[in-house]
Amino acid sequence: MTLRPFAALVATAFLFTACGPSGPSPEEIKRQEEAEAKKKADEEALAKRKADREAKEQAKKDAEEAEKAAVMALATLPETLPKKLDKACEARAKAEDDFMNKHYDGEALEKWNQAKTTQLGFAKQGCVKAGSIEVAACQVEALNNAPEELKKKLPDLLKACIEKYSGEGGDAPAAE
Repeated sequence: MTLRPFAALVATAFLFTACGPSGPSPEEIKRQEEAEAKKKADEEALAKRKADREAKEQAKKDAEEAEKAAVMALATLPETLPKKLDKACEARAKAEDDFMNKHYDGEALEKWNQAKTTQLGFAKQGCVKAGSIEVAACQVEALNNAPEELKKKLPDLLKACIEKYSGEGGDAPAAE
């Protein structure tokens, strides 16, 4: 019967382990829950910031594409083309001056008026050198029809006509 004291000892050990703490304390559980909640909130905030940034980037891209489309839509030829290149180039220079006077005022217009003789001279020279009545006529159309929101896109308007009608990366019209 020497097993009895041993059995009593084992039974006591089981009793203490069965009745003792069997997991994290309520404070530890609360800390774990708070840490998980904070981690989830941080992840949600990060995801929101990322979505906001991506939405802004997409909106910017969409605005740029719409602006490019608006510029390209203005790159058209008039119903009748001028007969002589020098007249077409004079009209192109006048259209640039009209564009600046229409869309700018104050100091910007004052600066333009001080520099326009030189600028328009360069514009005429470049136009004649390019040798394209279509490009010049297109630029006149684009500058005359450009809305206020495209006032800072003068170089893009001019370039769109060059690309479209000079054969430099666009659809050049067939020679007649």
